[in-house]
Amino acid sequence: TGLKFTDSQGQSLARMLPLWPPSITTGQVDLRNLQFDCIRKDGSQVPVKISSSPLRGSDGRELGAVLIFQDMSQIKEMEARLERSRRLVALGKMAAGIAHEIRNPLGTLKGFAQYFQAQAKDDSESREYAEIMIGEVDRLNYTISALLQFARPREPEIETLSARAVMERAVRLLEADFKKQGIEPEIVDEDKLNFEVDPDLILQALLNLLKNSLAATPSGGRITIAAEKHGNNFSLIVEDSGKGMSAEEQERMFDPFFTTRKTGTGLGLAVSHQIIEQHNGRFEVESSPLQGTRVVIILPQKIEEV
Repeated sequence: TGLKFTDSQGQSLARMLPLWPPSITTGQVDLRNLQFDCIRKDGSQVPVKISSSPLRGSDGRELGAVLIFQDMSQIKEMEARLERSRRLVALGKMAAGIAHEIRNPLGTLKGFAQYFQAQAKDDSESREYAEIMIGEVDRLNYTISALLQFARPREPEIETLSARAVMERAVRLLEADFKKQGIEPEIVDEDKLNFEVDPDLILQALLNLLKNSLAATPSGGRITIAAEKHGNNFSLIVEDSGKGMSAEEQERMFDPFFTTRKTGTGLGLAVSHQIIEQHNGRFEVESSPLQGTRVVIILPQKIEEV
């Protein structure tokens, strides 16, 4: 609850817990697994489960009741991750079939467009239209390739890598984008960590996160990439000072084809989520509108220091 004992002693449950069901009194002994959201003193909400047992004296007289409060935050989070994984698997199977059906005619369309482009030597307008067709086919093909990668990912090939080397490579690949946004990315690796991952896959996941941060952060903003260790867990963190996300956007951010950008495909974060799951890891996201976003990749493994 976030309350001190001295603040709660002698108070009714309804007074301590704003969302406490008014129909339930402390003396009820048939309470079984009641679930509700507990509003803490700081305004945050914690999902809890409550059960009760009668408290009796040595003479059998009922003195009151013992209520057990169980914090369900981690269980709810695990249930949400499991449901997301199930949804992504189903979507992946569907996407694989659709991608193959689309890719074959795309090759034919591009071939005809290139043929008409070569034939339209003296017709600048026809040549321009053919170039547009080829460009659009290439754009579709890129989306289909990402969809196939999401639907049928390859198995990770694990290597021991320097975390700083991975972060620096990602920044170099997006150097032009950072300069265009007027952002100087900060790399933090105080412990000079090594970690065991697939180099190409983890780089792709990091690039997707950075691209989203760049799209959300205004010119002159701040983007930080950091590597940390916590026991046997390795954390790769991307934090920005951008526009942030609403609760609904956070809930759907890893769904395929969900995007808030006009030019986005909505596949980047879905692929990143899949890559991290392949490494037996998970994401933690902290964000709110106009307050920036902090995305943490947590990978369970033995961490080495250089």
